[in-house]
Amino acid sequence: MTKARKLRPAEPWVGILLVWIATSPWLFLSTCRKDATLEETQRQEATAQVEAYKSRIVLSEIGLAKGENYLGQIVYYVEGSAKNEGERVVQRIDLTFLFKDSLNQVVLKETRKAVDYKNKKGLESRKAINFQVGFDRLPRDWDHRIPEIQVANVIFK
Repeated sequence: MTKARKLRPAEPWVGILLVWIATSPWLFLSTCRKDATLEETQRQEATAQVEAYKSRIVLSEIGLAKGENYLGQIVYYVEGSAKNEGERVVQRIDLTFLFKDSLNQVVLKETRKAVDYKNKKGLESRKAINFQVGFDRLPRDWDHRIPEIQVANVIFK
């Protein structure tokens, strides 16, 4: 006759421990992934807000001036006014300048900071500010006309 083996109380806990060890990495990774997904969602929302707000920055009175730097080299300045037609306070505006040749092809595309408030004020709603951006190395193919300008980035206060 065979004797039935009696389970000791510690043996069921071994199985539970093994299940916990097997599932812990999966739980940890899924939690981390949720945090990363949340961050990415917030980043996408911020990017969408900036993209939508770009149209509320109105550029006007765009002009081109020519000058010299301290070394006697020619410097071209693109000047104008940027008005905040939106409701938020803007800390910084980056503009993309598209310099073209006589065939209307882009010979230089460069993004530069045009407005940057270092203090706490910022560019308030319905206010305008003048900007001036200098270029000392422009391609020879450039047709010497005012470049096309696009709002590249807006940073809110």
